[in-house]
Amino acid sequence: MNAEAEQPAGDSPTPAAPPPIISIAAEAKTHGRIAAALAEQGLPVATQVVAVSEVAALEVDESTVIVFACDIDAPRQMTSLRRLYREAPEPSVIVISPPAAGPGVRRALDAGATGVVFAPELERTLAASVHAVARGQSVVPRKLRASVDRPILSHREQQVLALVSNGLTNAEIAEQLFLAESTIKSHVASIFTKFGVRSRKEIAAASVDLGESSLTSAPGNGGAGKQAAA
Repeated sequence: MNAEAEQPAGDSPTPAAPPPIISIAAEAKTHGRIAAALAEQGLPVATQVVAVSEVAALEVDESTVIVFACDIDAPRQMTSLRRLYREAPEPSVIVISPPAAGPGVRRALDAGATGVVFAPELERTLAASVHAVARGQSVVPRKLRASVDRPILSHREQQVLALVSNGLTNAEIAEQLFLAESTIKSHVASIFTKFGVRSRKEIAAASVDLGESSLTSAPGNGGAGKQAAA
């Protein structure tokens, strides 16, 4: 018997209860904007906290939606997003960020975000985004949908990325791959561009976020590149 047949005649389905919502923001003004935008659509914020570290003391589960105000182009704040995902992987996380390009949005998704909303569009899109992630969907700004695919690396770039992620310098990578150091610099620059990062530390973190099972092992590297579970 299906669900429709079990409902009393003439009764409409009971509306789903709004998900528990936690707001994380450093500024009271941002908390206010988040709460006001959600309240207009009947979505009350259950808890407001200032830092990711405070979430550990809260009761959260897969029905919880966390709204986290951070800059996805700021490495330190992306570290906080990764920490949030490690410590509370069950809830959906919507990031409220200043506008960014496709690589930044991709980086946020790989770091654990379920959705990304740009701050200037918060009042117009946040409530709909909460409903979407509560139904198991991911949300990104419409204009960036086509540009948030994971970067495609050549075979050689995968080798270089594996070695960069393991902390090798350009000179050490050149020696292992039997290539000129200038060639390695060119590959590293290309990888930076594709991932939208600016430092070796950021690229190492991005490769871990991706869980790059496709990273090719490099000669003399013990047979495997650095990987992480998805």
